[in-house]
Amino acid sequence: MICAFLFITVASLSFRQSFLGNRSRLKFTHGSAWSVAALCALVALIAVFKSHNDAKSGFIANLYSLHSWIGMAVIGMYLIQFFIGIVSFAWPLASMTPTRKGRILKLHKYVGPFIYNATAATILLGIQEKEGFIGCSYTVTKADVYPIQHFMDIPSVCRTSHGLGIL
Repeated sequence: MICAFLFITVASLSFRQSFLGNRSRLKFTHGSAWSVAALCALVALIAVFKSHNDAKSGFIANLYSLHSWIGMAVIGMYLIQFFIGIVSFAWPLASMTPTRKGRILKLHKYVGPFIYNATAATILLGIQEKEGFIGCSYTVTKADVYPIQHFMDIPSVCRTSHGLGIL
């Protein structure tokens, strides 16, 4: 999923930066990066469902967390946005008038960044979920007035995931 997010970043930034040159090259880069992101997300989803349904490592419920629900909603929005982008801009339908294309473009420009931010939020929820599994806490026997004193008591893997979440 992280690889998909990286390609979403490339796809999103391709229209924000002018270093790619002409418009057709921008559109090609934008569409290609979104296509690779879709492929990465598909591979990741298959891996998640396979790992949750693996008898050797123990079965885990599918779609049990807020992370998974929001993630599926984001993937659904992404697929709708991707399909609309293809039929409106990459290979426009015969019924696509310039006025309709302009209206769709306004919506496309709004929904794209929303999906990008929702993807980032979903990643943070996933990090939080995994931290809950491994127990990112320390023992407290009295009021924890100066929590910074216990920073090194937090497991190193948790400090790493906190740092990744901040980035």
